[in-house]
Amino acid sequence: MKIYCDENIESAIVEGLRRRDIEVISVQDTKDLGKSDEYHLERAFKLGAVILTYDADLLKIAHQWNQKGKRHRGILYAHPQDLSFGERIRLVELVTQVLSEKEMENHIEFL
Repeated sequence: MKIYCDENIESAIVEGLRRRDIEVISVQDTKDLGKSDEYHLERAFKLGAVILTYDADLLKIAHQWNQKGKRHRGILYAHPQDLSFGERIRLVELVTQVLSEKEMENHIEFL
């Protein structure tokens, strides 16, 4: 499972996931900083990646997309104050091991 980290995800999280051999694409890598949430959902879909985010607005947009029949690859949502960096990394790794790409389609997983 590919993970697309939006601009709110710290580089330490990105690097921690990469050290665990998880394929990660960050907006810093793609030079897509400052783009809209809709843009990032579409970009992740085209890249075949699940989005990792702290942005609750993205959850609302994904819900609206689902109601319109528009697809996304899935969202991993974490509130940055609830979990340490290590916990976030371990939970993302666990999701990649337990859920398939198919199971993540149009799904939101709360970490």
